Amino acid sequence: MTPPRVAIVTTEPTASRVPQLDLLARRPDLDLTVFYAAETVQRRRWDLEIGHPHVVLSGPTIPTARVIHHDYPVTPSLWRRLDAGRFDVVVVWGWSTFAAQLAIVWARAHGVPFVLFSESHHSEPRRPVVRSVRDALLPRIVRPAAAWLVTGRLARDHLVHYGADPRRVFVFANTIDVDALEHEIDEQRRDRDALRSELGVQPEEVVVLHAGRLLPIKGPDLLVEAAAGVPGLHVLVVGDGPLRGALADRAEQLGVKTTFLGFLDHDGLARAYAAADVFALLSRRETWGVVVNEAAAAGLPLVLADTVGAAADLLVPGENGILVASGDVEATRAALRTLTADPSLRERYGARSRALIAGWGYGPSADAFVAAVESALGS
Repeated sequence: MTPPRVAIVTTEPTASRVPQLDLLARRPDLDLTVFYAAETVQRRRWDLEIGHPHVVLSGPTIPTARVIHHDYPVTPSLWRRLDAGRFDVVVVWGWSTFAAQLAIVWARAHGVPFVLFSESHHSEPRRPVVRSVRDALLPRIVRPAAAWLVTGRLARDHLVHYGADPRRVFVFANTIDVDALEHEIDEQRRDRDALRSELGVQPEEVVVLHAGRLLPIKGPDLLVEAAAGVPGLHVLVVGDGPLRGALADRAEQLGVKTTFLGFLDHDGLARAYAAADVFALLSRRETWGVVVNEAAAAGLPLVLADTVGAAADLLVPGENGILVASGDVEATRAALRTLTADPSLRERYGARSRALIAGWGYGPSADAFVAAVESALGS
């Protein structure tokens, strides 16, 4: 039986998605081509080897990051490429790029079923005018889809709210190779004392890790503020960005012991997770947060803001971490104090993190993708 020809129209190649798409492309039950709207729409760069059939579209870019949180490449050539591909199903990543919008119009004009993928959720802070526009437009985008893919529970609830049939919503996670990362981190932990010493961590210190770009939206400033007044805490910061200088100055003012590691490669990041005792992500806006998956695979207790999308699926308060209100420094400080003071609690929470992440590897998501395509074809 000839496998269905499936086009994915997405935003940009990313370190978290390319391995998943490589895996999908190797399946015998799919004939897959990926169309990227641009090399980058969020001005990020990775050194990636892409192992799946793909096309990186080109066209003039409208810088709209302040409005829709990414640039807006105008790529009308996608229409011709979709015509040439004679696709049976189109999987559309979101709705905020020109390529996604054009793919939906193409699919409807040609009577080709489309699957809509979404990471968005109602926990993200939005201005009232933006919510009003979304309430008016999204039902017209969501309801015509033949099936839907989401990253987790919050995204599922969001799409169902706008008209998706819950029976045809499938989870295609923002995730990692869980088993491989767990193994790598465990290998690094064999020399944990030496590793921590290299980082300037004293044996009695508790390390809380932040991993992400140093931007206001990611909330690293909130972590530095919350760490003040927590005895024995050492903040380890992986990532770089425009806030680095200000964060270093503020940490010094507050007396917060902080080590900045900059951007790290895969091996370096695994070493950082192996050295850490607690993971914190306090983003003011975060549709998911793949670093949460990584931290859970590392067996770390989690401190997450309630605006982090992954928190709904990967954090169970009282079992593997503590959920705090976005921007609440005092609540975050209390959470850090609780975990810093109790090594047995950290151990119990970390073990539960690993148990929760076990079902979030690549395999289940690949199966869900195929199920969504089959559902769309059946519709």
